[in-house]
Amino acid sequence: MDGNRRYAKLRGHKAVWGHWKGATTWLNLIDWWSYYLKSNESRQVNYMTMWALSKENLQRSAEELAGLFVVLTATFRSIAFTSSIHRSQIRVRFIGTLADLPQHVLDAIKFLEKETESYSCAIMLVAVGYGGRDEVLRAVREVLESGEELNEDSISRKTFCSKISVPPVDLIIRTSESRTSGFMLWDTQTTELHFIHNKMWPELTESDCIHALESFASREKRGGK
Repeated sequence: MDGNRRYAKLRGHKAVWGHWKGATTWLNLIDWWSYYLKSNESRQVNYMTMWALSKENLQRSAEELAGLFVVLTATFRSIAFTSSIHRSQIRVRFIGTLADLPQHVLDAIKFLEKETESYSCAIMLVAVGYGGRDEVLRAVREVLESGEELNEDSISRKTFCSKISVPPVDLIIRTSESRTSGFMLWDTQTTELHFIHNKMWPELTESDCIHALESFASREKRGGK
């Protein structure tokens, strides 16, 4: 979900305006995904992770963060009442350093998770205050504190994906930039990448998503071998 601020700046607006536009794209994406779940039974996308806020983003100015937190709170509550979430029975789970968030954001997170906790047809992870290195560091600390032997298997059991019982990432789609920024660092060793260089997040369309999925489906998956 990259490019909200640049999208706003190019149009002469403050960053928060771009974040609102990005939130609209997110809500549209949920509708597209819901339709895709129903119409493509042979090519299901049952898991999707949205990186809404990185740990580094929390270092931005107090003014921008205040506006961004309002956008996130409103978006989470909007998702809770989005018909496609309930129609397709999509469960929403959150990952990241949530303790760093203001209470009104935490309340919206709790509400959204509660509203969808009984669903199991698909899962949407929302990464907030998330950093790939931070996740690995947390996993290593948990292994050491538990007294387990520190190895790949023990670390893998402590990642967010493992704790929520979702598979490793198959495909990363990123707008406007050509890097992963450490997204799901431990669980993306063999992940395919699809960069949409010529668009910022608010400009993403359903056609862009379909093209990304078709491109992924046509690739030879070697799993690092």
